Amino acid sequence: MQFQIGDGGNLDSAPTLRVWLLDELGRLQPAAAADYARHILSAHDSADEWAVALRNYARGRAGNEDRQFLQAKARELLNDPRWQQEQSAGWLEAFDVVVHTQASELTPDLAHLVVQQDKATKPAAYAAYLTLDRLTLADPVSVLRQLQDNPELMTGREQTRANYFARADARDSDQRSLLETYLLDSRRTAEELTAFAGTFPNANFAISTNLLTASPTFANAELIARDRAALETVEAWIADDRFSGRKDLLMAMQARIKEFVRQAEASAPEK
Repeated sequence: MQFQIGDGGNLDSAPTLRVWLLDELGRLQPAAAADYARHILSAHDSADEWAVALRNYARGRAGNEDRQFLQAKARELLNDPRWQQEQSAGWLEAFDVVVHTQASELTPDLAHLVVQQDKATKPAAYAAYLTLDRLTLADPVSVLRQLQDNPELMTGREQTRANYFARADARDSDQRSLLETYLLDSRRTAEELTAFAGTFPNANFAISTNLLTASPTFANAELIARDRAALETVEAWIADDRFSGRKDLLMAMQARIKEFVRQAEASAPEK
């Protein structure tokens, strides 16, 4: 049977009896499951078992040392060469522990998988792309700063980097500052800037059932507030001489976001 996640991060089906039993232990005896998870995580035997063990440990242990332990194990999981080659469903689903622990220090590890373009590595590249996207939402300043300071991390996937930067919330001064540095960077290609301009502010989400975390969403009021802040920011950039070389791009962004705001205001209920 497939490694398939159902409601609450529990498995609907499991590929082996051992994986199913680990899942059942997590349901019935969470404390015992967290204790036993350390035994599973002490050896690289089965990526599918690791996925359930990581979930069980995360559910039963919430201290700072436990978070560091999970992050270290997540790095081991991501970089295991055999598991990278096998790419089992459980291995791919286990990436969710990175989001759960907000392990932004694993940004380079995820980026290494994102840029893989061989057909055989496509599932891992996509799983890493989604994980890094959700990590950007969880800890935008840390992730975006790493992507800006280390441009080689996204070599060959520059337009994907643009999508991550388009996640930035212009209401936050640190994120806004990172956006300005990103846009003014002379290393940005026209293709990457066009991708950014066509997406910012990025509010598109992939919906999925995960081992530990819920799929992110924005309430309508939040979307409207982000769009308005984005519009104000773009208009300020247009008036800023530093962005004179990006003016045509910014004008196109202004028109697109302004239409978003107009439609939102037109559909808003009267007070």
